[in-house]
Amino acid sequence: MTALLIAKARLIDPLAGIDGTRDLLVEGAAVKAVAPAGSLVPEPGVLVFEAAGLWVMPGLVDPHVHLRDPGFPEKETIESGLKAAAAGGFTTVAAMANTAPVNDHPEVTAYMQEKARLAGGAKLVAVAALSEGLEGKRVAGLRAMAQAGARLFSDDGLPVDDPELLRQALIAAAELGRVASLHEEDRGLGRLAPVNAGRVAQALGVEGSPPEAEWRRVARDLALAEQARTPVHIAHVSTRESLAVIARAKAAGVAVTCEATPHHLSLDDSAVLRLGTMAKMAPPLRSPADVEALRRALADGTVDMIASDHAPHDAAAKRLAELEGAFVDGGRTRLPALSAAERAALGAAANGVVGLETALGIALVLVHAGVISPARLVELMAINPARLLRLGRTSLAPRMPADITVVDPLLEWTVEPGRFFSKSRNTPFAGLTLKGRAVLTIVEGRVVYDLLAATRQHGGG
Repeated sequence: MTALLIAKARLIDPLAGIDGTRDLLVEGAAVKAVAPAGSLVPEPGVLVFEAAGLWVMPGLVDPHVHLRDPGFPEKETIESGLKAAAAGGFTTVAAMANTAPVNDHPEVTAYMQEKARLAGGAKLVAVAALSEGLEGKRVAGLRAMAQAGARLFSDDGLPVDDPELLRQALIAAAELGRVASLHEEDRGLGRLAPVNAGRVAQALGVEGSPPEAEWRRVARDLALAEQARTPVHIAHVSTRESLAVIARAKAAGVAVTCEATPHHLSLDDSAVLRLGTMAKMAPPLRSPADVEALRRALADGTVDMIASDHAPHDAAAKRLAELEGAFVDGGRTRLPALSAAERAALGAAANGVVGLETALGIALVLVHAGVISPARLVELMAINPARLLRLGRTSLAPRMPADITVVDPLLEWTVEPGRFFSKSRNTPFAGLTLKGRAVLTIVEGRVVYDLLAATRQHGGG
């Protein structure tokens, strides 16, 4: 049986009430012991990882990723996505259902889980569709998919427009002990606009998606959840109005959780002027006031978790060739004056950015700025997502599964898309220097990512 001693690290485990320097011993697939720093003497054959100055936390869990498998191997596969997850410090990720075929049948659920098992990296939780084919016409066979292993239901990428269908789906999910995650967008108001309504949309000469397109749908769906007495999860919240609706619902006793993404927490809609489709997502990047509201909501508990919404796309899907030079010229941001063809390409470009390998680094910006504490980071990126996915208690306590993320909080590094484990490169953070990253990721006692080994594999620094 393999054993690993992580020595003299700062253990951060809110559930166990630990935030201090400790030794942690892993034996087999479980945590064997936690003790004062320097008190655990390794027996012969035990590997020792000297971790002074590092943070050790329960394994990070991402409740919202798109791995494009089955169906889109040019963008991502389960194998490449789970390698990217491990490199980002995630021990478990929840993979959305908008694949081809859609994960609306237990055979697809089983396929995803088996591919993940064979990949041997981070663990995968299959997210099954709420409606058949993501069409919003009939509730999918939720029970069969839950029996096959699905632990969350979502039509993410598309809103559920029919309120009666959604009510039925919420009740069915709750009866199975599961939660529905909702993409909140009123397509009548949003008109599938490529950017936020406001000055950036006006400058580009394109339609904008107003905040009402999100918050009015959030309000409708929380009212449905309250009436049905079911829990519900709101994906990728982006507006301060939505946060206010969610906060009122929580105060009224509605069982609602919500997530925010690293890109909505760090970028506003002006990023589109510099980055073009690398900053195009749904919901769109919003105003600076919305970014500040999201950050406050992380600290005050309105936002329950950080989710990457990892959405890999190839260059063709992002329309990079058609928009070359349209946003940046000679290293300087060009005054936007998109042609009709460029506006059409912007509208047609796929939404989303990759995020598994940068999410922790972006979240640590908020820690270093004092917006959230390290313990709150663990709640947002490990404990609360695990609770949403019904994974059980997430802790470093003895006898718990050894899903562990080791972080160097002071390590400075530069985002280099060419070094990603993901197959896609669509990040708005290329060239950004961040402080802090995962250096070791352990899944059930197995090291699935080691930064030093990965650096050697990639050929240096």
